[in-house]
Amino acid sequence: MAKKFLNLIENIQKYMNSGFTTGGLVKLASDYKSKEGYKNQNKVQQKYIDDYFDSDGNYKVKNISTEYPSSAPGNSDNRGNFFYITVAKELAPGLTNQQGQVTVTSDMLEPIEAEDNNRTPTDPDTVYDNKVQIDPKEVDEEDEIETTRMTQQGDSVKKSELSNPRQNTKIPSSPATPSPAVNESYTSNYMPING
Repeated sequence: MAKKFLNLIENIQKYMNSGFTTGGLVKLASDYKSKEGYKNQNKVQQKYIDDYFDSDGNYKVKNISTEYPSSAPGNSDNRGNFFYITVAKELAPGLTNQQGQVTVTSDMLEPIEAEDNNRTPTDPDTVYDNKVQIDPKEVDEEDEIETTRMTQQGDSVKKSELSNPRQNTKIPSSPATPSPAVNESYTSNYMPING
């Protein structure tokens, strides 16, 4: 029941906000330059809006406010058909640009319906061409066993040691100081060895 109620509230809110919801995808309307919200901006702001929406990437709604927002829930100024919508560019799936946002009027934007399962479309600005090409090759059963017996050692691949050593492994090294012989350490002067 709670899920049905949530869907009902979301649909009512969508209808009230002219089809826009926070977190929803939007794009500029095709005739946005003829809208009053665009014409009322100065040249610098108009250029910023044009440059901000110049890519085919995803743009998400961050905030929706009415023309005269009020904190009182019953105030008639909270309802209407004119909204200011703050939009942010999606940098990665689910991550939007918090510094570079733009606020435009609702008549300049069109909502985009999400694909199946409410998935946002892949942002072409975040996709890169992977130049690594790995050609698969058939491996027969004997080679497959051999590849599991290889170990990365430094820059090369060597066969793994499959058996445990039967004697101690001598590690080549040279001591920094010579090792003192028995009874020649400095403690032999004040501690008896045979006590």
